[in-house]
Amino acid sequence: MIDWNRVIELRDELGPEELLPIIDMILVEIEAHLFALDSRTLHLAEDLHLLRGLALNIGFTEFCAQCLRAEQQLARGDQTALAPAALRASFGHTKQLFLRDLPHVMDGDQGGQAAARAS
Repeated sequence: MIDWNRVIELRDELGPEELLPIIDMILVEIEAHLFALDSRTLHLAEDLHLLRGLALNIGFTEFCAQCLRAEQQLARGDQTALAPAALRASFGHTKQLFLRDLPHVMDGDQGGQAAARAS
């Protein structure tokens, strides 16, 4: 669900103080695009691609996979592929787990990392 190795890699590259504002910005950006999906029917594939890229940056692997599947279905002409409510629910659940375990990962807590990797 969450690629904690990606988050650890970012933490090690940038440091927790630099990474936390970036994570906040990415989460806000994803939420803004998710809630705009209902009103943006013209560029859905591009929106899904953007969402996937943003989420991949912070290790939201399952959410990325859902965006990719919807993007591929739209490319095949299946306009019913997009379920914004399901994407929002998936993102909300992933975000909740992410924010729960992020402090452990940012502190370098080995026990927390093991628990976080399980999510």
